[in-house]
Amino acid sequence: MNRRILIVDDTKGIHDDFKKILASGSTVASGLASARAAFFGETSPAPDGGSAGHASAVEDYDLTCCFQGLDALELARSSVEEGNPFAIAFVDVRMPPGIDGVQTIKRLWEIDPNIQCVICSAFSDYSWPQMINELGHTDKLLILKKPFDPTEICQIASAFTEKWNAAHREQKAIQLISQKEIEARAYASSLETLNKALATAKASADRTSAMKSDFIMRLTTEMSTHLNAILDRLIESDQVTGLDDALDRSQRLLGMINKVIDFTQVELGSLILADQQCDLRGVLADISERYAPIAEEKGLDLRLEVAQAVPDVILTDPHRLIQILSYLVENAVQYTDTGFVAVRLLREPTGCWDTVRLRFEVEDTGCGVDGDLSGKIFEPFAASADGRFMDGSGLGLTVATRVARLMGGEVSFASTTGVGTTFTLELEVKTANN
Repeated sequence: MNRRILIVDDTKGIHDDFKKILASGSTVASGLASARAAFFGETSPAPDGGSAGHASAVEDYDLTCCFQGLDALELARSSVEEGNPFAIAFVDVRMPPGIDGVQTIKRLWEIDPNIQCVICSAFSDYSWPQMINELGHTDKLLILKKPFDPTEICQIASAFTEKWNAAHREQKAIQLISQKEIEARAYASSLETLNKALATAKASADRTSAMKSDFIMRLTTEMSTHLNAILDRLIESDQVTGLDDALDRSQRLLGMINKVIDFTQVELGSLILADQQCDLRGVLADISERYAPIAEEKGLDLRLEVAQAVPDVILTDPHRLIQILSYLVENAVQYTDTGFVAVRLLREPTGCWDTVRLRFEVEDTGCGVDGDLSGKIFEPFAASADGRFMDGSGLGLTVATRVARLMGGEVSFASTTGVGTTFTLELEVKTANN
């Protein structure tokens, strides 16, 4: 409860009068407290100023006195800065040689707009219209004529301190409500964001679940088809062509199973990289040995191009590098009916002497990537509008991309429908001596 009162008067006797009137043991203050107790149904205070039963204590004001308006301004400024402002200021009008009471109050409100002011005068120095003109219409100002009526001073002090404290409590309540409103809005916003995220996650999970279900159905159908064909050819084992077809289908079936295993390892985080010396030209020779016969059978030209600046040996996981390139070349050969498939290996500059950035390009003259697949070609189980998987299982490109990221690389593509597609693997690795 703020009961701080500032007395501004150039006469010390006036200071003493205020202290006598507003002191807790004064007769006037005690009488006023008794009247207040009777009005509010409280027990009257004891004659010694203490409490009787549940009596309310006599109001005790904290008085600060000064003689000039400028001194009052400094006191008010300091009190505001310290967070302990005055509730009321009793200000005399005439305080030569300094500023008068009206100007003092005007500047007090510039420092502390909440202070309640009582202007005290025995003379008509200012008319009411003049005061209004200087100070404006406000409920924070009263006029007290000298000589003072002690009871009137006590009433003003009590009413104005209660008014100041009520306004202060209201302001605190408004601030608290505003803060709670901000917190509530932030909480509501966070809930809305969370709900959207959950909805997005659920939609993604539902979509992935549907894609997986569709994938399992298609994969099961395709595996069943290959197995039935293999059994049929084995029954006709006297025919060489039948055995060749059975072998081909067995290899396709094994490839699909390997992709599922690779994808599962990547998803579970159990795929382990083993960096070692890797012969780059040997890797490309291995790719050519695997896919040249398939390309030749389709009438395609499988080309290998290696830039002279490419080092012979690097440090990486050769098995995983072959795995990525195999999936890219396999995809290119599968979707190219005429023309060629070119595998290029280029070197790009880096800022480190012992590091090399390699760029593998797999270019084909095939059908290109369908528009509906361009945005999800690296997603698992991605199928085109006709239900076909890009590589027969819908996992090869996904595995290639994710393994490349584990190795610190990136797979991208550029495609033109009816012209062809180029898949690119960029990989930064350490060089190694032969």
